[in-house]
Amino acid sequence: MYSHPHYLLSEHLRGVEQLSSLFLSEKSIRLADPVLLGKMNRWIALFHDLGKGHAFFQQYIQSPDAFQGPPALKSHALLSAVLLAMFLKEKGIDEFWRLLAFLVVKRHHGNLDDWLEELKRMGEETKALLRRQVEAVDYAALAEQMALAGLGKEGIWTKETWSAWLDEFFTEARSLRRFIMSWNRENKSLAPYVRVLFLFSLLIDADKSEAGIVQKQSWSFSARKEIPADLILRYKQRQSWETTALNQLRERAFREVDETPIDLSQHFYRLNLPTGMGKTLASLHFALRLRETIERQQGIKPRIIYTLPFLSVIDQTANVLKEIFSCNGVGEDHQLWLAHHHLADIRYTTKQDDERYDADYEAAKLLIEGWHSELIVTTFVQLFETIFSNRNASLRKFHRLANSIILIDEVQAVPHRYWLAIRQLFEAMAEELGCYFLFSSATDPKWFPEAISLVNEQAYFQPLSRVALYPDIDKPMTIEEFVRRIEWDEEKTYLFILNTIESAKTFYKTLLDEGIDEAEVAFLSTHIPPKERLRRVKAAKNGEYRIVVSTQLIEAGVDIDFDVVYRDFAPLDSIQQAAGRCNRHGHRTGEVHVVRLTDNRRLYASYIYDAIRLDITQTLLKGNKEVHEGQFLRLITSYFETLAARMSNAESERLLKGMMTLYFDGEETIDRIPVSHFRLIEGDGEKMNVFIELDEEAVDVFREYEAILRLHDRWERRKRFASLKSRFSQYVIAIPAKVDHQPPIVHGIGYVGRDSLNDFYDEKLGYRTKSEGLIW
Repeated sequence: MYSHPHYLLSEHLRGVEQLSSLFLSEKSIRLADPVLLGKMNRWIALFHDLGKGHAFFQQYIQSPDAFQGPPALKSHALLSAVLLAMFLKEKGIDEFWRLLAFLVVKRHHGNLDDWLEELKRMGEETKALLRRQVEAVDYAALAEQMALAGLGKEGIWTKETWSAWLDEFFTEARSLRRFIMSWNRENKSLAPYVRVLFLFSLLIDADKSEAGIVQKQSWSFSARKEIPADLILRYKQRQSWETTALNQLRERAFREVDETPIDLSQHFYRLNLPTGMGKTLASLHFALRLRETIERQQGIKPRIIYTLPFLSVIDQTANVLKEIFSCNGVGEDHQLWLAHHHLADIRYTTKQDDERYDADYEAAKLLIEGWHSELIVTTFVQLFETIFSNRNASLRKFHRLANSIILIDEVQAVPHRYWLAIRQLFEAMAEELGCYFLFSSATDPKWFPEAISLVNEQAYFQPLSRVALYPDIDKPMTIEEFVRRIEWDEEKTYLFILNTIESAKTFYKTLLDEGIDEAEVAFLSTHIPPKERLRRVKAAKNGEYRIVVSTQLIEAGVDIDFDVVYRDFAPLDSIQQAAGRCNRHGHRTGEVHVVRLTDNRRLYASYIYDAIRLDITQTLLKGNKEVHEGQFLRLITSYFETLAARMSNAESERLLKGMMTLYFDGEETIDRIPVSHFRLIEGDGEKMNVFIELDEEAVDVFREYEAILRLHDRWERRKRFASLKSRFSQYVIAIPAKVDHQPPIVHGIGYVGRDSLNDFYDEKLGYRTKSEGLIW
């Protein structure tokens, strides 16, 4: 009786039970009574594939191509879930936990659904299918297998018992539906939502890891690794930074963070420091101190999860971490730390028992996507679409969040529409899972007013005089009018940040029309492939360009420095982030000018920002001829206070209602949104991916991609593309799907080859969204 090809069902059930119990043993949480939680986790693991015992599945697993029956007949999850629900009833478990276990097991190969809808599907056709499966079990063989798995003494491995359970479950289904409807009306807590995600995560992670890693005998999950609490201190001691006034201020901030007392009853902290003040090192150092304190006082080892909004900043932070570990004599070890995002290389290397371990593709994918590391650097999307999710692939790593220390850098980038929902879920995660949170930013929205500040914020904003902000926002002007008004200084460098790609292109062309030397100017937008974009950012940082014209992609976290920054009108937090690209190191006096640009129909700002944010910003800046950096903190505090008072919480409230009623999927209603509808990044219209053959390497990459597509084995295709994905993505841009100038579609993706590059791509400005009138 097999669970997988040539692998006994008893071995798999026992392996999943051992792994999920191990994963649970690493935690210290208040989610439920520990004895009940442990039993529920064990029973879920031991029952999750029990339905594979029927002959139809056994025929399929041994000869997939020879199986002739309807696909539903070889299924196993529903039968496993029904049997578990009835087993738990005999154990005296209440309706909620029985239904939770039913939902977790039924959906362990798919995505979570509305738990009420799951019960509504229990009709006569479904019962007849399960009846056929029950009658097709070799119960003597099953009893032997379950004895090996650890459930041999239950005495329930008979056709009579299973048939009776099946009848009883369908008889009880109506009363269970009534229970759910009543429970949905009464529940006002997020704890049940967290319980579902936690147990679902434990099961699917243990299930996938047992099948994909343990069955190959290639990995031991028992070993956790140490990260010294003084890792950052040792790194800093090996540096030879200049003794400038700004560096002294950075050191003062770091020492204040280092000296902040740690009280484990306090789960929320914030680090609000001006741009360029060393927030990355300071926040990592605090997280390591907190980790050491938790381990010493509670005997558990928290993971550190460092999240950022943008891929470019993740790469920057990952490079800092690599340098930190290297400086401490630690080479590549993904069990110590890893970077995870959708373009991350599928590669996992570590040492176990002094032996180097290089995971194969499948194992590496499971280890990386399961966050099997002590310190994970990842994106907002990976974090928030794990905690607000019904998706199997996303939820697998949810249990790793228990007892973790979660750093949210550039916290102002989290959309306001979700502030209330995130705040309430974080509070539930702190209470139920023992999570700790640190929010850091130069423009902290303070949406967790109870968070303890690690520094005296005013002491670091007030002395700064790196930049002055000059709002020129009384009257809108066209791009042409704006260019003619710029007063150039040949000795200074300039950054212009525009609100749309088209306005940035127009501005760039107007600069050249006014006589600016093209060799002095770099253009940046998402219509330029990432490889070339990164090259231009590095070149600008090295002083190769005097002028950079960019969209907002350069704002948050990019370590680049200019004497003068011009910012098209935007919400105040964006303006302040733009100011962070000006005179970062305090070597001179920086200027930040804000203007209001229009296309003669409306402001460019109005195409991408909501009216409330723009109105608040205009009100705060109006009448100010000059705002010095020391005043930024007061200004941004007023901005976020006003924003919180004026913005609606309706979307958060409807999402919270969906979470509290375990409405994981379905249609939006007037009072609730299903969890599956959560989207951290709002779409601005349908997009089309386009591969740009920018250079000879791109030609080779695309040829390799075509060779992969010709492979017949889909698993080999997936494996090979995963190894190519990082290089492939360096040449991919996203353009509006309805753009006037459409590229050819090749293998399902937009494709601009070398021979047609000039038709679709401008070497300075990127993709040509409008045809130049070429004759075909």
